[in-house]
Amino acid sequence: MSREAQDNIRARAIEWHIRLRDGDDATWEAFAEWLAEDVRHAEAYEAVEAADQAIDPLLPHVVIREAANDQREPVQPPARRRWARGLIGGTIAASVAAAVLLFSGQASSRYDVVTAPGERQVVALDAATEVTLNGGTRMTFDHDDPRFASLASGEALFRVRHDVRNPFRLEVGANIVEDAGTVFNVVHERGEVRVAVAEGKIVYNPGAGAVSLDAGQSLVDRGAKVVKVTDVPIAAVGSWKAGSLIYSAAPLSRVAEELSRALGARITAASSIADRPFSGTITLDGSGVGQLRRLGPALDVAVEERPDGWTLRPAGSAAP
Repeated sequence: MSREAQDNIRARAIEWHIRLRDGDDATWEAFAEWLAEDVRHAEAYEAVEAADQAIDPLLPHVVIREAANDQREPVQPPARRRWARGLIGGTIAASVAAAVLLFSGQASSRYDVVTAPGERQVVALDAATEVTLNGGTRMTFDHDDPRFASLASGEALFRVRHDVRNPFRLEVGANIVEDAGTVFNVVHERGEVRVAVAEGKIVYNPGAGAVSLDAGQSLVDRGAKVVKVTDVPIAAVGSWKAGSLIYSAAPLSRVAEELSRALGARITAASSIADRPFSGTITLDGSGVGQLRRLGPALDVAVEERPDGWTLRPAGSAAP
C-alpha cells in the first residue's frame, strides 16, 4: 500500500473518531461498514483511539490553566459550558492525535502483521520474496525496505530472492538470520529460536561466532550462547504450509505448541510427558480442534479439555 493510501486511511480514522463523539445510529452503522471494508481501517482507528487516550489525561490541566488566566469565567462553569469545553477538549485531543500519527507515519514505514491461532497469511515483499505466517504469529515489515523483516513471536516460512549486495535480514529477538539464497523456516517462542533450511543457505548472527546452515540442517538457540545444529529432513521444513507436521524425536511440548498454531486452540503437554520424544507425521484434516481427540492414540496420550484449553496427559491417566 502506498504512503498516500496509508495517510488517507489515517485521516479517515481521525474523522470517524471525532464524528462518533455525537454519532447517531446511522453514523455508527456507517462506521461499522467502513471498518468491514478493510482490516487496515480497524487498525488505523485503534491507533487513533490509543493516541487520544494517551493525551486525554493531560487535558484537564490545560483547561484549568485557561480558567485561571481568564478572570471573566467562573471557577465552576455552567453545565452547558462544561459540556462544550469537553467537546472542544476532545476535538483538540483528536487533532493532536492526528498530528502524532501523521508525523509517525512520515518517520517510520514499518507495519505489523499478526495472525490468530489457526490462521495463515502470505506477505509478498517483492516478486520473488514471500513470507508465510503460521497461526499465532506477529511480524514487522517495512514498506520502504523489502529486505527487512522481524519475527516477534510465532512461526514463518521464508522464500527469499538472493541478492549478495543487499542480503535479506530477519531480526529474531536479539538475533539475525541472513539469507544466502534460500527457503527457510523460523520459530520464535518463549526465548527459543529454531531455524531450518530447505534450500540454499542462511547465516545465523553474521559476524564473530556466525553459524552457517545449509539445506537439510537446523539449529536451536535457547539463549545460553550454545547453538545446537542438527540434520533435518528437507521435506519437514515448513511442511505445515502443506498441511503436514513432520517430527523426528521432537518433544511433545513442541508438538503441542505447533498443534496450537495449526488448530487454533491453546494446547499444552503435561510436565510429566513434555520432554517425551515423538516421531511421525500428523496430517491436518481441516477439522480444527476437533481433530485433537483423534490424535490421542497416535501420540499415545489422553486428551483433556480444560476451561483454558487442552492438555495432553499420559495415556490412561486420570484428570487431577
